[in-house]
Amino acid sequence: MARLLACLSLFFFLVPVTYVRGPVPPANDSQYITLEPIAFDAKDPTRTQTGRLEYLGGWKITSDNGEFGGISSMLALPDHRFLMLSDNGTLVGFTLDEKKHRALRPFIAPLPDGPAKPNEYAKLNWDSESILHDPETGQFWVGYEHQHSIWRYGSSFVRKEAANFPDAMQKWPDNGGAEAMLRLPDGRFLVFSESAEYSKGGYQALIFDADASEPGSKAVAFGYQPPKGYKLTDATLLDDGSALMLHRRFTPLDGLSAILSIAQLKDFRPGKVVTSIPIATLKPPLKVDNMEALAVTRDDDGTIVWIASDDNFSVLQESLLFKFRLLKGKDLQKKPAAKRQNEKAGASPGFSTFESD
Repeated sequence: MARLLACLSLFFFLVPVTYVRGPVPPANDSQYITLEPIAFDAKDPTRTQTGRLEYLGGWKITSDNGEFGGISSMLALPDHRFLMLSDNGTLVGFTLDEKKHRALRPFIAPLPDGPAKPNEYAKLNWDSESILHDPETGQFWVGYEHQHSIWRYGSSFVRKEAANFPDAMQKWPDNGGAEAMLRLPDGRFLVFSESAEYSKGGYQALIFDADASEPGSKAVAFGYQPPKGYKLTDATLLDDGSALMLHRRFTPLDGLSAILSIAQLKDFRPGKVVTSIPIATLKPPLKVDNMEALAVTRDDDGTIVWIASDDNFSVLQESLLFKFRLLKGKDLQKKPAAKRQNEKAGASPGFSTFESD
C-alpha cells in the first residue's frame, strides 16, 4: 500500500493533469502551524538508529494555510528557531517546543521579491530550492530554478539586495537548478544542479569566487556524483572541513528513500568529479518521504542533524521534520553486531519573528 501511494503521489506530481472544478475557494492565510509526533519505525518502536544517525525525535507539520508545503530547504537558527523555504517562494518560520510538540510564534509569508515572469503570458514562478544565511550580517541567499538565479536579501528579508543570473546556469534543466548551496568560510559559494549532467561524470556544480548573487562574481565548473540512483537535494557545512549531502530516490518498487553522506570540502575543485561517503539511509519501514531540506546545530554532546521533507503539495505526502544525533564511527563499534543489523548506510517585508524569544 505504501508503494502504491508513493507511485500515485509521484504521478500527480510529474504528470500534467487537467482539473474540472467550480469556483476557487477563498485563500486561507492562517498563520497556525501544528506539530504531531511521529514514530521512526512503526514496526519496531525500539529502533532509534540508521547508520550514523541516532533518532531523537520527529514531527509531521501541517497548516491550513494554502501556501504551506513544498519545503525544499531550511535553516536552524539559534534558540530552536526554524526557517523553512518552500519551492513556491514561501517562508515558514516557528520556534520548536520539543517537549510540548508545539510550533511557537509561527508565520507563513511570501518572499519579498523574486524572478519576474519570463513573458506576459507566463505564470509567476518563484521556484526557490536552496537558502543560506550569514548570522553576522543577517543576510539571506536564495537559489531559484526555472529562472536560474541567486538572490540576496537583507536582514529579516526586508528587501532584495542583489540578483545574479549566471551564464553557466542558464542551460541547466528547468527542474534542475540551484538545488543546494554552500557558502565557504573564505566567502566562495558552491551551487549544485540537481540534474544538469557534467561532461566528466555526475552533475554540474559551480564554484563562485565571491558572492554568487553579485553579477560580477565568476564561476568555474566541477562535477558532483551522488550515490547511485540518487539525486542531491540539499547540503550543509560541518565544523571539520566537510559537508553533509542529502539525496533522494524514488522507484516504483522501492518507493521513496534518502541517503545522507559526507564530502570533503578540499575535494571541491574546478574540473574534478567529487563523490561522498554514505553514512545513513532512510527507507521503509523507517518513516520517510521526499527528503529535501537539511540543517545542523550543535549541543554539548556534538552535532544535531535536522532533515525535512517536501510534500509536493500532495495529499498523499507529508511535511516531516526529523531530529538526529550524528554519531562518530567509534560510537557504532560499541554496539554488538546484532544491534548494528539493518543500520548500514545505503552503501559502505521584514519579519521580526525571525528573532528568538
